[in-house]
Amino acid sequence: MRIIDLSYVIKERMPVYPGTPEVEIKQFSRVKNEGYAEKEMRLGTHTGTHMDAPAHMIEGEKTLDQFFLSKFTGRACLIPFSHDDLEGKDKVEYLSGFESVIRDSEFVILYTGWSKRWGNDDYFANFPALDKNSAEYLSGFHLKAIGIDAISIDMADSENFEAHHTLLSQEILIIENLCHLDEIRQSSFLFSAFPLLIEGSDGSPVRAMASYE
Repeated sequence: MRIIDLSYVIKERMPVYPGTPEVEIKQFSRVKNEGYAEKEMRLGTHTGTHMDAPAHMIEGEKTLDQFFLSKFTGRACLIPFSHDDLEGKDKVEYLSGFESVIRDSEFVILYTGWSKRWGNDDYFANFPALDKNSAEYLSGFHLKAIGIDAISIDMADSENFEAHHTLLSQEILIIENLCHLDEIRQSSFLFSAFPLLIEGSDGSPVRAMASYE
């Protein structure tokens, strides 16, 4: 079985969404001093490759710890979603060309190619993403989550985060900052992204993976 890690390493000075906490990792104890090693970490719940819960954007909605484990794994399809793929096309019309594979999937993974900009300032601007209409189209399917290899499922200039609200209101989770999607050699595969079991979690870093025979 081929297993592909789709997650970024969590470390200090890693990119974070502008205005959110920087990652801090300190050595709390050392084997040579205390007899055991342990690190102390400070990071936001939407650090690195992470998952958004409905509670991230909608007051009173579900947190990640309220979902069964089965919500975080299942059949997935990979859809090319770069600026070149979308050029001159309506996003709903474009996505409708993949309707048959979306209907057979529990996860839709949008492959924008934007992860190649990870670590650069332009990672945070002009990335391909969903608009309200395309988010509404995808929310019409029985999906567990939608993932993307960009900082947000909403466009960079979004003020109301309409794609987030549309998807999360239907309990379609969102996974952002995926990577290594170019290593997936099948359009359909098993996808898993398990969040930490944090009480009341509006989001969590995940270890995301794709696997297939």
